[in-house]
Amino acid sequence: MFTVDHSKGEGFEIVKPGEYEVIVMNYEQKTAESGNNRVIVDYEIRSDVDQPCQGQKVLFDNFTVTENAMWRFQQASKAAQFPDGMKFKSYKEWADAFLNKHLRIVVGEREYNGKKYPEVKGFKVSEVSAPDNSITITDDDVPF
Repeated sequence: MFTVDHSKGEGFEIVKPGEYEVIVMNYEQKTAESGNNRVIVDYEIRSDVDQPCQGQKVLFDNFTVTENAMWRFQQASKAAQFPDGMKFKSYKEWADAFLNKHLRIVVGEREYNGKKYPEVKGFKVSEVSAPDNSITITDDDVPF
């Protein structure tokens, strides 16, 4: 079990407008109410970078597949450092390639039902190096 400790429930910081180094955590493909295809992306604010809101999520970034919204795919692709001229056979293939990329997002706010939520307004190339995801395992780490 656990013991309730109110002092440990503090410290949650709401993601405020600004720029954040993030990792693309997951995505989902859906159909918008308009009938257009949509890729919905979630980000995690990197904990290995000195910045506010480390470890928090920025959720539900909608990439709607329309000619007028292609700038978002292009800007996100540039921020993810996809090579110029790279081709994708589908938006799922693009989303698969975008997954786990590190980049910098520009966050603003949107209001919904009287509450304010973080909303991705733009994308930039990361200003820090990629996270170190390597894991070193030695013989001392295994039980056999």
